[in-house]
Amino acid sequence: MDFTPNSEQQMIADSFAKVFAAANEPRRVWQELGELELLRLTWPEDFGGFGAGCSDLVPVLCAAGASGAPEPLIGAAALPGLALTRAGTTAPAVPDGEISLVLAESDLHLVDGRLSGLVKVAPGADVANTLLLCLPDDRLVALPVDAKGLSREVYELLDGRGAADLHFQQVELTQGSVGGSTAGLHAWLCDAAAMAFAADALGALCAIRDMTQEYLRTRKQFGKTLCSFQALQHAMVDIYHDTEHFLSLVHLAAKTCDSDDVAMRKRAVSSVKRYLGGRMRDCIASAIQLHGGIGVTEEYPLGALAKRVIVADILNGSSASHGARLARLIAEETRAELNVTGQEKDVA
Repeated sequence: MDFTPNSEQQMIADSFAKVFAAANEPRRVWQELGELELLRLTWPEDFGGFGAGCSDLVPVLCAAGASGAPEPLIGAAALPGLALTRAGTTAPAVPDGEISLVLAESDLHLVDGRLSGLVKVAPGADVANTLLLCLPDDRLVALPVDAKGLSREVYELLDGRGAADLHFQQVELTQGSVGGSTAGLHAWLCDAAAMAFAADALGALCAIRDMTQEYLRTRKQFGKTLCSFQALQHAMVDIYHDTEHFLSLVHLAAKTCDSDDVAMRKRAVSSVKRYLGGRMRDCIASAIQLHGGIGVTEEYPLGALAKRVIVADILNGSSASHGARLARLIAEETRAELNVTGQEKDVA
């Protein structure tokens, strides 16, 4: 696989990186991204977007992760567009304004046109004026945040990005706000969200790797730079190797999210999450250790980037749950192969 962004992907990623680097005020950055039409990257053309896919998102989200941008780029820009594109003609009517995608869990119920239940940890839902919910039955619902019976508890995640818990108490849905069912939409969006946050974490990890390497090149002990000590060289090689492996897994997950191979998508996304919660957490710990005392200070940028990776690990299913899903997929594939082999032997 060739992981090099094409000219268009690189141009878009560079545009995001320039905006992130030029402004320090999050609200100003968000406004500028909107003025440049960059927030509609994944939205369908009918909604004024460009229809970009998951593979196109990876360079963009890497740029966001490397910069430590606090803007709700995934929940309030990328995922709503992906959901509407995937739903196609079954999508509900969506008003103009800032929209956040909410992946509803099974305890959210729609009965007689009224929505009840609780959704926890919806990234980007703190800033939206319209919520785009994906129900477990693969339907999209669009409703304003000031709808009667809807309340939200706004807070910051570990890395400083915003999120909200949403409480629905007999929220009445208007005509046209509920879309039609799109087979497999909820499961696909859950995997796309996991991939998106993993791509963001990849950018943060690459920044951590480069920061650590530069620190070892410049910091001296006993009259020698730290990079001259063999034990530290070995630790740095491990970080580099694991980050490159993670890069390949993220790109594979993005490509499978753009394809129709459901089994391969599930396997690729769960592999990313499993690796993120294992080897990449170890990489963070190693990078902090290589920085010595400065690595654990609040003011040093390393800590903020590390928190970004941890949030990506926590959201959209734990490493353990994805490991269990991966085990089930492998078991199913093995049983299928054994059945085929047994049938061939019977025929022979």
